[in-house]
Amino acid sequence: MIKTSVKKPFTIFVAVILIIILGIVAYSRMVPDLFPKMDLPYVVVITPYPGSTPEKVENDINKPLERSFVMLENVENVQSTANSSYSVITIEFNEKANIDNVVVDILEDINMVSGQWDEMVGTSTILKLNPSMIPISVMAVEYEGKTQAELSAFLEDELLDSIEGTTGVASVGKNGLLKESLMVSINQDKIDELNDKVLSDIDGKIAAGRREITTQKSKVDQGLSKTKEGKEEIQGGLDQVTAGLIGVQVSKSILTLGGKLNNENFSEGVTGAITENGLPIDPNVIISQYTTYKNDLNGTEQQLLQTKTFLEDSKQKLTTTETALTTAQSELGKALDTIDAEAKTARENANLGDKITVEMVANLLKAQNFDMPAGYIGESKERYLVSVGDKVESLDAIKNLLLMSIDIDSVGDVKLSDVADVYIEDNSSMSYANLNGNPSVLLMVSKQSNYPTAEVSTNLKAKIIELTKEYEGLNVISLMDQGDYIRLMISSILKSLLFGAIFAVIILLIFLREIKPTLITIVSIPTSMMFAIFLMYMFGVSINIVSISGLAVAVGMIVDNSVVVIENISRLRSEGVPLAKASYAGAKQVAGAITASTLTTVSVFVPIIFIQGLTKQLFSDMAITVTVALIASLIIGLTLVPAMSIKMLKNTIPKKIEEGKVKLKYRSSLKWVLNHKAIILIAATILLFFSTVSILSKGFIFMPEMNSPQVGVQINYPDETTYDEMEEKTDSIIEKISTIEGVSDVGTMMGSGGMDMAGSKSDYSNVTMYAMIDQSKGISSLEIEKEINKLKYPKDSIVKASGSDISDFTTAMGGEGINIEIKGSDLTELQESAKIISEELKSVEGIDEIDDGLEDSEAELHFVVNKKKAIDKGLMVASVYAAISQKINNSITATDVDDDTKNYEIVVMEADNADMNREELEEMVIEATSITGEKTNVLLKDVTDIEERETLNSINRKNQNRIITVSATLQEGYNITLTTSKAMKAIEKIELPKGMSIEFHGENETVMDGIRKLTMMLALGILFIYLIMVAQFQSLKSPFIIMFTIPLAMTGGFIGLLITGNVLSVVAMIGLVMLVGIIVNNGIVLVDYVNQLRARGHKKRDALIEAGVTRMRPILMTSLTTICGLIVLALGRDMGTEMMQPVAIVCIGGLVYATFMTLYIVPCIYDFFNKEEYKFISDEELDISDIIV
Repeated sequence: MIKTSVKKPFTIFVAVILIIILGIVAYSRMVPDLFPKMDLPYVVVITPYPGSTPEKVENDINKPLERSFVMLENVENVQSTANSSYSVITIEFNEKANIDNVVVDILEDINMVSGQWDEMVGTSTILKLNPSMIPISVMAVEYEGKTQAELSAFLEDELLDSIEGTTGVASVGKNGLLKESLMVSINQDKIDELNDKVLSDIDGKIAAGRREITTQKSKVDQGLSKTKEGKEEIQGGLDQVTAGLIGVQVSKSILTLGGKLNNENFSEGVTGAITENGLPIDPNVIISQYTTYKNDLNGTEQQLLQTKTFLEDSKQKLTTTETALTTAQSELGKALDTIDAEAKTARENANLGDKITVEMVANLLKAQNFDMPAGYIGESKERYLVSVGDKVESLDAIKNLLLMSIDIDSVGDVKLSDVADVYIEDNSSMSYANLNGNPSVLLMVSKQSNYPTAEVSTNLKAKIIELTKEYEGLNVISLMDQGDYIRLMISSILKSLLFGAIFAVIILLIFLREIKPTLITIVSIPTSMMFAIFLMYMFGVSINIVSISGLAVAVGMIVDNSVVVIENISRLRSEGVPLAKASYAGAKQVAGAITASTLTTVSVFVPIIFIQGLTKQLFSDMAITVTVALIASLIIGLTLVPAMSIKMLKNTIPKKIEEGKVKLKYRSSLKWVLNHKAIILIAATILLFFSTVSILSKGFIFMPEMNSPQVGVQINYPDETTYDEMEEKTDSIIEKISTIEGVSDVGTMMGSGGMDMAGSKSDYSNVTMYAMIDQSKGISSLEIEKEINKLKYPKDSIVKASGSDISDFTTAMGGEGINIEIKGSDLTELQESAKIISEELKSVEGIDEIDDGLEDSEAELHFVVNKKKAIDKGLMVASVYAAISQKINNSITATDVDDDTKNYEIVVMEADNADMNREELEEMVIEATSITGEKTNVLLKDVTDIEERETLNSINRKNQNRIITVSATLQEGYNITLTTSKAMKAIEKIELPKGMSIEFHGENETVMDGIRKLTMMLALGILFIYLIMVAQFQSLKSPFIIMFTIPLAMTGGFIGLLITGNVLSVVAMIGLVMLVGIIVNNGIVLVDYVNQLRARGHKKRDALIEAGVTRMRPILMTSLTTICGLIVLALGRDMGTEMMQPVAIVCIGGLVYATFMTLYIVPCIYDFFNKEEYKFISDEELDISDIIV
């Protein structure tokens, strides 16, 4: 490769031009973003359970789901929160998990468990957490001359659609938007008035019915009386007829008795009797009369029999009539009873309040406000769309909506306005947004996950400019814009990179003292950068704060290889070697050394593949960037530098490098050090010990505080705070913060910026504020943050300011401050333990605010249903719950209606239940139905016992254990890791109940996890460096000697942090990892040359001195170019430079100290471990030409 570069330089030039073109194209396609692309291994499952308590949510939903979720592959933690009416479960996975596949598995588990859920449980929502869910922009909107309501309407109708339609925008959240709803409030007074009319009509009709039945009953009674009299008369006639018949029967009996005689005998007897007695009667007359009487008696009997039959028939008819009248009399009596019963039922049924309910009105509104296509029909050649329905289009139409028609003259058609108040109401009492003390609307814009933040921000700005031009008077103020932050940070880092490169060039010019060799080295910087950017693009690394910082850190190092090559070529030229041979040999001689030094620097980043979590996701881009930049610089150093040398150094006369005063002084000082090794080694050891102890005693942080264009302020009030109290206190706080110098605008909104869960209520206890920084004042956000935290605020107001920067994101991943998780099963014991721990934390120095995790408890009215009393009344526990729930939850969003240019949601509610108190609830009437079907009204207090108790708003669990988290914030100036250590010692003294345990989490866990992982990475990096050097030197001893430069580098790095007032952070640890790979290069150059001299026959002490003097120049050049490349990053206080500032400070401190000490300590260690005799295998010993095969 080197020989080709010297022989065919134009081939190399063409390759370089291609690399530059590819780099430019790659850069143009790499849109800047704030963070590297991160896949957060979290899935959140939200399940609504309306009307349920936290305990019920825990038992019915969370426990069964947790048991399923912990069985999923690659699960790290399962954490749940059972709230009133909803459940939230967060599942954390390790990096091996494929989140898309995991969501499918979670859905299957939910489907399996949900079969056992109550029918009231809603459908679960599954969310994959993503950084794009965080708003990239918060802006306040004002419109001159418009009221808050008019501004809200303008936003809804005009502005929001335009913003949401901007390329890359996913959603726009609104805060402070006045939303008008059409309220339908069922008015019991109006219903009572209608009831009175209906009841009056019912009472009139019932009275008329009673009169009619009474009249008919009176007539029946009269008829019944006459029937009875007729029956009595007929009975008398029957008695007379019966007596007559008896007489006739007697007479007939006598006659029959006489008739038994023969007619002759009878005649003879009569004649004889008359003759015997001498009666003057003609016997024939007597006989004739007898015959006549006998015949008459038969006729009378026949008549009497006919009369009897008639009278009996008449009596039977009267009996039938009497029975009918008696039945009629009974039925009319029953009819009167029925009328009385039906009158009672009619009065009960006539109560329109039972019929006109919230549900009935809401359903009717939905059904009537309907317009849908039903399909198509064909006729001839035409096709017609058939639609059914008619949308309600005005407020008057809603008022005149027909509910029912009652066939009563005084009532008739019942309209909605007859039973309810219909009016428009806004949400001004539930929404708060403010800009500089004036009502405003705040918009929070989230981006689509596949669009870079900077691109979406640019598109959004262009859209806002377009809208402000279109609508005169519209004013949109940006309160937070990640795009601005990205541009500021990246431009700041690029500026550091540019100035670092310039300073590195100046150092080269000073040392090389020739323009052309310096130009050759200068060309290698942009070429290596473009090559690195092309490789970044190929590896999928984006332009972000981490990757650009990697380039800024690498800018001083990428010239090292070129410096070593050009310096060696210049040295050979000065010794009289021809240009072509010098160009080839100069690169060839150092190829092994610079390859090894590059590999040692790169190898420290290899262990990053073994770490996981936030540390890896944040710093992988830096590792890749530095690696590809150094590999690019190695390739450029071994190709472009020799190729340019053969062309550019043709007509140059090399200067003889002479030993100057610096080298002479170094020579003499090195001799003294070699004679007093113990002094210098002991001094270096003592300095290492004290610097290490000093830096560790200051604690650890994740990353330094950084400036930002705004300061975020979180305000907390007591839970019982009302809207008016919140507004008054917040206005006062805005006024105070607005007076701070450097604050230009203050935007405020109600809420903590979190996601609203199902069933959550309006919260006036949290307010979020953005204080915009006036950049022209030259005051940093950190200074303003401190000023905000110093101010005195209204009573019961907790105001906490924090910079809105990347550090907020990292602390948010692990929590801020100290979090102590108390695990156990008994809720009462957990609460008591939380109180004890909170009290103990008050004694820990550095702790500020303490939250015992019990603030979420609230007063609860627990209605215990007396099952026996309830059943006796015809009630069940479920029916009592349903009645209470319906009474309390008294509003339903039914539908929406367009009125002219506005759209309203229609909310139906019961006016009487809007502000129900405890007494009214206890006196609540529940309608019950007995076993017999009889309906009765039951007072709630008659079937329930009421308990007043404290309960938690939420129950938290982690890995199937109940937990309560005690959290604490730190006072200004106290370190999180040191304070956490003190808190741990304080908590150790507490004896907890059996079965309970404590775990510390929060910011300290995030920091220490990063430190541990990077320490492991550092240890593996050191091992890899040693193995690479063993392969290079073919020795175990020489690499071991070089390894002593590592503690020297660490000493310098720690001293650098101490001098600048920094503490050891995760970012600083990245600097230490890099420093280890850089600093050994000086040792490699020095030891390698010592071995070369000794192989040539130099004595050990002479070789050490000669190598030190000879290699001092390239060692200083490479170290100083790296230092100068980092100097701007180390000294800069601009946004963006602060994040990587610890890396630069550690590297500069380590390089300054270790470079100086390497020139003395390494020779001392080499002299101590090596004997005078130097053994090695020469090329002659490997000559096999004399071997006879």
